[in-house]
Amino acid sequence: MFVPVNYVSGMAANAASGMAVHDDCKLKFLELKAKRTYRFIVYKIEEEQKQVIVEKLGEPAQSYEDFTASLPADECRYAVYDFDFVTEENVQKSRIFFIAWCPDTSRVRSKMIYASSKDRFKRELDGIQVELQATDPTEMGLDANAASGMAVHDDCKLKFLELKAKRTYRFIVYKIEEKQKQVIVEKLGEPAQSYEDFTASLPADECRFAVYDFDFVTAENVQKSRIFFIAWSPDTSKVRSKMIYASSKDRFKRELDGIQVELQATDPTEMGLDVIRSRAS
Repeated sequence: MFVPVNYVSGMAANAASGMAVHDDCKLKFLELKAKRTYRFIVYKIEEEQKQVIVEKLGEPAQSYEDFTASLPADECRYAVYDFDFVTEENVQKSRIFFIAWCPDTSRVRSKMIYASSKDRFKRELDGIQVELQATDPTEMGLDANAASGMAVHDDCKLKFLELKAKRTYRFIVYKIEEKQKQVIVEKLGEPAQSYEDFTASLPADECRFAVYDFDFVTAENVQKSRIFFIAWSPDTSKVRSKMIYASSKDRFKRELDGIQVELQATDPTEMGLDVIRSRAS
């Protein structure tokens, strides 16, 4: 059963996209985040009124299947979903997902409006942890094991220790092998390799974890280094893959003792060398 929504209150201007954001959008999200009053929220853009509104609210007991069933088959929507899962250590956790639903059968104009308004609207929702984009229900499939965490191959920790203590490598790229349900070392960067070599080693349409040993010189002309942990989750990667990497990230990162800076990126501009430099200092 969905909770009805009354739109009597005002709305906040959304100058970036030409769309306004109704006050209830942020209010209901805060209730979901702080009080867990809802399991999910579905947002709709009212084109005539040029505003984003709350369309549906899912009660806490509703399931992921109830959520996916609430999305129209041929119309775009935004949504947030509060996803519960249990880690390998039997710890209960949750992640708040932002989902941009844009089915192939929706109108071209609607796709353009939702695409151009997405980033600005998402910034109104402070606390989003994972972003997904889906055009088809199969891209939003979910099974219990997908978010339960992965085993970590011994080499993952060993190679990281060699990077940290001996500086044997410039970077390490880690991959989740879904069939084996474990994180493995995929690539090792030689000490002489550059940051450009590192970014080129990340696939354009698949998620990865990585660490990078970044050297820099301070304003006082002191040579320093920072070890970055990078969660690479490109917009074009599969929804299931994004969920697996997002739910496994914290546990895996704890295996790597010595991480100094964490960075999450969905496209190359979010992990450019200028971003790395600014985060290192």
